[in-house]
Amino acid sequence: MGFKIDHSRAGSDFEPIKPGEYEVVPINYELKPATDSGNNRIVFDYEIRSDVDQPCQGQKLLYDNFTITENAMWRIQQASKAAGFPDGMEFANFKEWADTFKGKAVRVYVGERTHNGKKYPEVKRFMESIAAPVIEGKPLSDSDVPF
Repeated sequence: MGFKIDHSRAGSDFEPIKPGEYEVVPINYELKPATDSGNNRIVFDYEIRSDVDQPCQGQKLLYDNFTITENAMWRIQQASKAAGFPDGMEFANFKEWADTFKGKAVRVYVGERTHNGKKYPEVKRFMESIAAPVIEGKPLSDSDVPF
């Protein structure tokens, strides 16, 4: 069966992720070895929640770097607080922290960064979610509540 290419049926690109606040869930991460600067990193990707009425539902925010240095620990602390980790909670290592952070609902402020003349969305700040909670990356429903 043959077919003909019709550019008018190609649809458009995703709506660009503009600066602002978004409800997201960390969906995966990668532990990256030391860069030229000698610092290890945890690189997270987030999904903009589709269960929350907001722009860009289902789109991904990619390549959020958590650099493992004393000066950059504030980002891990801010993300942990936003994810609802109790004050004083301890982790054996950064992988354990990343495993615990993954799937937690958080609200982020997205700004922009410029790389090679192009603008990309970048997570600038973490805040506690104001939307319904999620369980293992999925929205919490009435059937999940035991009472």
